[in-house]
Amino acid sequence: MKNIQQLDVAIVGGASAGLAAALILGRSIRKTVVFDTGEPRNKPAARAHNVFTRDGVSPLEILHIGREQLKAYPSVTIAQDKVISAAKEEGGFRLETASGESYIARKVILATGVKDILPEIKGIHALWGDKVVHCPYCHGWEMKDTPMALIGNDDMAYHLITTIYNLNKDLTVFTNGQCAFSAEQQAKLQQRGIGLIETPVTAVEDAADGIRLILADGMVHHKHGAYVRAVRMEYHTALAVQLGCELEEAGSVKVDEFQQTTIPGVFAAGDVAHPMFHQVMAAAAGGLKAGGMCNGQMVAEDFEK
Repeated sequence: MKNIQQLDVAIVGGASAGLAAALILGRSIRKTVVFDTGEPRNKPAARAHNVFTRDGVSPLEILHIGREQLKAYPSVTIAQDKVISAAKEEGGFRLETASGESYIARKVILATGVKDILPEIKGIHALWGDKVVHCPYCHGWEMKDTPMALIGNDDMAYHLITTIYNLNKDLTVFTNGQCAFSAEQQAKLQQRGIGLIETPVTAVEDAADGIRLILADGMVHHKHGAYVRAVRMEYHTALAVQLGCELEEAGSVKVDEFQQTTIPGVFAAGDVAHPMFHQVMAAAAGGLKAGGMCNGQMVAEDFEK
């Protein structure tokens, strides 16, 4: 008969949210396993920013520090394994992993993250996280006061323009097809000297002084870098759906102010639990909150017994 491991908390995802949750649970002597596949969303980025006391440090180094600090708490282990199924059953939640392990956890924290689905433009993936980026808060300071491009064509792209313009007055927007901005929006761009090009971008190439954007008509534009609006964000919600958690319209897992999902005992934190505000510190804060609430529920349950 297969051995089923009993846990207080199963944390699915070993990036900022998951490790922050594990830290507070470890300090609360909770038997916890963090399931980590080693593919954080910010892995391609050389540096993480807006991280208190760690600004400019590699995202992978930050996670390494987090894992090292968990070694002080023997009730926490990290499993390099993927959870492939989760279900509610008597005594908690049953999780099965790709390696064939089975666990029963009293509480579950989903910190499974998201994946950016980028436009189908040749060369864009190779430069992602370096010269092709998505967030002015994460990369804007390093690219300020240089000629920049934005590839995007929706209301969120227009919102991004206003944030980029604060840092880069030399800005050209490539809508990669027929412009979807309103006439009023287009007029505002023109008033501020922001270029608008509808010709599709077929390739982005690296250059010593920045990048080259190759258009369908053969024109080439030289820029220091480019912001890109993802076609969509793929929220990793398969386990949340299996557990019956409600999702937001944008695709993220619906949570309350304490990171509790719509299923009692199941929490979600990090990028998967918010449709917009995706920052390392925000993810870690959500994980800390989720971990604290898990322990809070368990101590109350145990005390009443």
